Amino acid sequence: MHRTGGLLLMVFLVIMMALPGCNKADTDFTLDVDACAETLRETIAFQDTLTAISDQMIAVIYPIDAQDVVKQKVYVSSGATAEEIAVFEAVDVAAAQRIETAVWQRVADQKTSFQDYVPSELPKLADPFLSVNGKYVILCISGHNEAVKTELNKLFNKQGEKLSRGDKGQPYHGL
Repeated sequence: MHRTGGLLLMVFLVIMMALPGCNKADTDFTLDVDACAETLRETIAFQDTLTAISDQMIAVIYPIDAQDVVKQKVYVSSGATAEEIAVFEAVDVAAAQRIETAVWQRVADQKTSFQDYVPSELPKLADPFLSVNGKYVILCISGHNEAVKTELNKLFNKQGEKLSRGDKGQPYHGL
């Protein structure tokens, strides 16, 4: 029994020593928010034309505390589709988690809106691309999640990074 307790303590200490390194990797890089959003807009096959909206309009459609955001860029469709790109740089990892929650709220609101309006858009909203990597939150509603992953990994790989969390916040380890 004493030996098992010692082994568990050792495993716990090894895990605790490894965690700070993981967190450091998630926050020691920068991403150009505007370039990221623009790259997605230009390279992903959207059905609709996406248009950038102002910070004031972003505040209307995303329930995010302005103090949590360093920079943001959002492109929305004409309303005929649910397609959208939203890229946020948070002040820190904790703020990124709060932004992620707000982004999921936006997706839920869009599901409600499109349910009766254009139900053919619901599959895109049921499976949006959402990534949280350190202090960056990226949403892309397109129906082309694999293409989005590829483009984002290209951007992150330029800096020696890979996406740490992908679709729906679930872990995946690069391509």
